[in-house]
Formats: sequence, structure tokens, C-alpha cells
Amino acid sequence: MAEGVDREQIIEQVANLAGVDPDRAARLVRAFEDTFARPFAAKLKSLRLRDILRNKNPYLYRASGIESCEDLVRRALQDYVSASAEGYFGPFFEAVARIMSGGVKPAGGGEVDLDIRDDDVARLYVIKSGAKGFNSSSYRTAKNDLDSAERRLRQDKVRVIKKIAFAYGRRKPAFKEGVEHLASKDFWAEVTGDRDFYKKLLDVCAALAPLYTADMQAPFEDLLREAEASFCKEGKVAWDKILNLVSG
Repeated sequence: MAEGVDREQIIEQVANLAGVDPDRAARLVRAFEDTFARPFAAKLKSLRLRDILRNKNPYLYRASGIESCEDLVRRALQDYVSASAEGYFGPFFEAVARIMSGGVKPAGGGEVDLDIRDDDVARLYVIKSGAKGFNSSSYRTAKNDLDSAERRLRQDKVRVIKKIAFAYGRRKPAFKEGVEHLASKDFWAEVTGDRDFYKKLLDVCAALAPLYTADMQAPFEDLLREAEASFCKEGKVAWDKILNLVSG
């Protein structure tokens, strides 16, 4: 953990914001570290600037007024984080749902992320971050995995309720082919018993932010050194080198 980050203080803040006991708050903090902060920091640390720039539009960068080496690196890193962080954040949502509900990730369940038991009834959830990009293909995969899990559980006389849930965003409630679709507010209320948890989770993420942002400076400095060596001259962007990288 980076110097200056007080983990115990963060756990206390999370407990207060989420309305949970310290043990559960510590599990939420650990889940954030294990599913998002550390894996994404490791990915950032392995980045090379040329790999980011190779797929960027140099004309847009030039038209945006980027001139200095630092501005180039800051923009490239920001673009990468914006495009990639979402995929790393999904596992955190899943972990939060399991911690708050007491459910588990079913073994061999494919995309089924959460199994909550109530006597002989299993509520199975496929959890998606947001509705954007959830198309007919991703629906079919989720539906098939839910159906497979249901068949296995029926052998043990367990009744199954199948759901596809979205961790954020608006979604019209629906029931299609035996699967309930849940929008963010309804999903978090259902698995936590708290109608306001979707709001509380936003504040929890703010409290967790130091565990994530603390790891941003080192990747920036690494990329800046690469930029100064390969794509800049006297602190200014050498656009001919970038254009050669992208277009040859």
C-alpha cells in the first residue's frame, strides 16, 4: 500500500457509509483491493506508451492542443484508464453483492455470479456492470449459463429463480424466457435489503479511492520516461515520431 494511505481509517469510513459492521467493511475493502485496485495497478505498471499510442488518433491529439511531453502522457494514460477500467471493476461489483447478501459464486456456473439460498430455493444472478453493450449475444450466453445451473440444481430438488442484474444504470424491468431483469436500484435493494444501498455504494467507492489513486503516479512516471526517450524532444512532442508509429 502506498505511503500515507490509512487502511484502518478507510475500513471505518466504509462501515459507517455502508451501514455494516467492521468485519464486513474490512471484507469490502479487501475485495476492492483484490478484484480491482491491485490487478489494475499491475496492468498499468506493465503498460508501454507505444502500445497505447499505436491505436490512438494522432490528428485528434494534435487538434486537442497537446504539445508537451507531460500532456501527451497524461492524455494517453487517461484514455487507457477510461477504456479499460470498466472491465476490471465488474468483479468488484460481484464481490460486493456476495459480501452483502451472504451468497456465493457457484462452482462451474459460467457467468452465474451469485447464488443466494433460502431453504430449498436458489436465486441465481448473472451480474453485469451496466446495460450498455449487453446485446442479444451476451443475453443468450447468460441465459444458457443460468439454464445449465438450474438443471444441475433440480437434480438436488432445489427450485431456481433466475435473474440478470445490472450494477448501475437504468433498465426497464422485464421477465423474459423465465429470467427476470433487474435495474441497478432494484438489484442492490434485493441483495442487501436496503433501498438506498445503490446510493451508499457510491459514497463507499469515494472512501475506497485512495487505494486506487495511490498507484497512478508510478505508471505515469514510467510512461513519461518512455515518452522522453522515444517520442519527445526537449520536453515537446515529436509528432513525426508518433505519426510514424501509427501510420508508418
